[in-house]
Amino acid sequence: MKMKQFIHAVFCALTVCGFLLLGASCSKENEPIQTVEGVTVTIAAQSDLQTRTSLPVYDGDYGNNIRGVQHVTDVYLYIYEMDKAGTDGECKARFNVGWREYFGANNLPDKTAVMRYTFAYTFTVGKTYRLVAVGVDGATGQDNMPDYDGMNSKETYGLPESIQTGSKLIDPITLQEGKTPTDMAHSEFFTGYVDKPASESDKNIGEINLWRRVAGLQVCLDQIPLEVERVRILLYNSQNTQVKLLPSAPAASGITDYITSPYGNDSFNEEGRVLMDKTFTKDDLYLPEPGSGVVSDYAYKCSLTAFMLPVNIPDRELYDYTLVAEFVTTSMTGIVGSSKKVRLIKPWQNSDGLDFEDETDIGTGIIDDLDKYLFPIEANHFYCLGIPSKPIDCSGVLQ
Repeated sequence: MKMKQFIHAVFCALTVCGFLLLGASCSKENEPIQTVEGVTVTIAAQSDLQTRTSLPVYDGDYGNNIRGVQHVTDVYLYIYEMDKAGTDGECKARFNVGWREYFGANNLPDKTAVMRYTFAYTFTVGKTYRLVAVGVDGATGQDNMPDYDGMNSKETYGLPESIQTGSKLIDPITLQEGKTPTDMAHSEFFTGYVDKPASESDKNIGEINLWRRVAGLQVCLDQIPLEVERVRILLYNSQNTQVKLLPSAPAASGITDYITSPYGNDSFNEEGRVLMDKTFTKDDLYLPEPGSGVVSDYAYKCSLTAFMLPVNIPDRELYDYTLVAEFVTTSMTGIVGSSKKVRLIKPWQNSDGLDFEDETDIGTGIIDDLDKYLFPIEANHFYCLGIPSKPIDCSGVLQ
């Protein structure tokens, strides 16, 4: 898997504000309609740098309040007519708000930017509507996104075509046929919604906040013994290939914002478990800078990143970890794998800050506190084990 190194950032929000202004289209005969003068959408993307869809490696002081990088090239707005229960809806229309056209395909914003978009639609009086916005990465070259590597979320998840007129709100976003965990690791997308006000005279649609529907994982390691030829980061189970279009709130029993949909339709699928896979070359050799005070022989280092869809917390009766690092060595008898438990920094919860725990160490393999190793993978959370300027020392992993 091709991963980029030493690039700033994590998670951000896109904000979509709507005000109903203009609208007219066909409706059923004698059915009352609401003709208001249009819908103006304001979209603001907050970020510090513009990078590619492999998750940028965050490098900053622990506890910093940071804003993440977004990789949106296109934003689509969907109109759903909700059922009476308000739990599902049917897509009635889709609009491309013209994000890249507005900013220019070769000048996509690298920090907070605002655009306005007006579309026409006729709402039926007495019915409830939900406006859903989806931001995707549709880059097809380095002119669109620096370091373009041939993968984007439009192709990985089939957006926006996977949501058609007639689609249901509860229909999941699904990994497309022929796409693999490698594509998932390089693909992100954002969603959010707002319900249209019931008042016929209320022209203020409100605000839509778009948040990532994927999670991010970062692993930065150094002092990896030369006997190690390969490092893999694996999930306890095969990662999911579907996710709800809109997030669901946690229940008393735990998180609900995931769909059990293992890659290859097999919970134990090995390819589906692999989130990161790095085979070392001489370019990965690490030696401390002269005068740094660090005494070390040559060793390997790596900074790995990936996106993935939400996953439930493991069953503690069956598993004793969520993620595991596998350090693979070569011997006279062939490949010998050695796996060590890893401790992950707790994720940040929202766009307002990123809080790290102080301790970031490779686990001993002795499970003294199972709760440190068992946790769900939640959308719009960033799971960090080390940063480039403060990587995890792996000198003892083969002992």
